[in-house]
Amino acid sequence: MATRIGGVLLLLISIALQGQQTRTSAASISGTSASDTSGRARAAVSGAFEAAPGRTPVYRIKLRVHNGQTTLPGAELRKSLEEMNSIWWSQAGVCFEITSTKDDARAREGFDIWFVSEVPDPPGVNGSYKGDHDIWSRDYPDLMPAPHPVTQRAARTSAHELGHGLTLRHYNGYPESADSLMSSGTLGWRLHDFQIQAARARAQQKAEPDTTPTNCSAPQVN
Repeated sequence: MATRIGGVLLLLISIALQGQQTRTSAASISGTSASDTSGRARAAVSGAFEAAPGRTPVYRIKLRVHNGQTTLPGAELRKSLEEMNSIWWSQAGVCFEITSTKDDARAREGFDIWFVSEVPDPPGVNGSYKGDHDIWSRDYPDLMPAPHPVTQRAARTSAHELGHGLTLRHYNGYPESADSLMSSGTLGWRLHDFQIQAARARAQQKAEPDTTPTNCSAPQVN
């Protein structure tokens, strides 16, 4: 009887250890622990820049936001832009120095992005990148769930399209794609190391010459 009880106890302990290992494995995304992932997610969705950037020096790129056609309330657009900035700053050390305009005049430097109720070309998409001064983001994009989602849908789409502007391609068909910023049509916001390196190389070419500041400026939304 004692031998049988001892065997049962050993079996239960083995099952418990296997369950713990499974949970630990599932919590790891691209080599990042669950606590680190959730911490970065909180930083990304809060728009708070008091922590250290993901990489230094921080590359600050001018971004002209065209909000003459948007249906997003001003406060919601501002939150989306803050979260968009935090996605890039907290992982790649890239900031977008944001000003807004109601007209369609394109900037001479940096990027231009339009926030609209529906992307005109091609119709039905969540966003579009056709060039550094021809970027479009749907106000309320249709995005699938992700393990660690953004809070502002427009933040994810605009951050994704700016990723194309920083040379990144789509990242579809991988186990971690749902959580990745460059996958198609999800709420994920994670960047992988190889993407960060490529984006920073392009950001360095586009950035303001002064790399002393390490924080993002608040979006100037009129």
